[in-house]
Amino acid sequence: MSTNYSYYLIPLVHLQTLATSIRFASRRLGFPNNVNPRDVIKEMEASGKLKKEVLEKIKRRQAAHENCYENEPIWIAAILAGNQVGLSTTWMNTMSIAYFLLRCGYIYSYINISTQKKTIFRTITYWASNFCFLATFIKAGLHFNSTAKLL
Repeated sequence: MSTNYSYYLIPLVHLQTLATSIRFASRRLGFPNNVNPRDVIKEMEASGKLKKEVLEKIKRRQAAHENCYENEPIWIAAILAGNQVGLSTTWMNTMSIAYFLLRCGYIYSYINISTQKKTIFRTITYWASNFCFLATFIKAGLHFNSTAKLL
């Protein structure tokens, strides 16, 4: 029997979400606001100390961070659903590892792509990562319904 890594990916994906935070970048840029950290982007803009490109990258990083938090619960629910109904270890490992790697690509592209034409890569990785949990929910539902009839 092979190891099911999908549960281990839950904290790893959460750490990935935390890593997208602007906290370290804002400190490195001279804005160490830990009292009101959600206002740091406004402070950066008001200071006039940073180039427009740097501010735009910080904003994209914050948006990627927020998107990670928005996506995390539905992905975790899919992992729990798939495991609860007994989807194969191969499926669960493939979907959870693929999700993590696709989100790495998504985060990287969200933060670093600054032209409209190139954002297609971000869109593709976003929907490919969504496929991982959507397909897992569908497969879990089908599996549940096929085994429920036997009971």
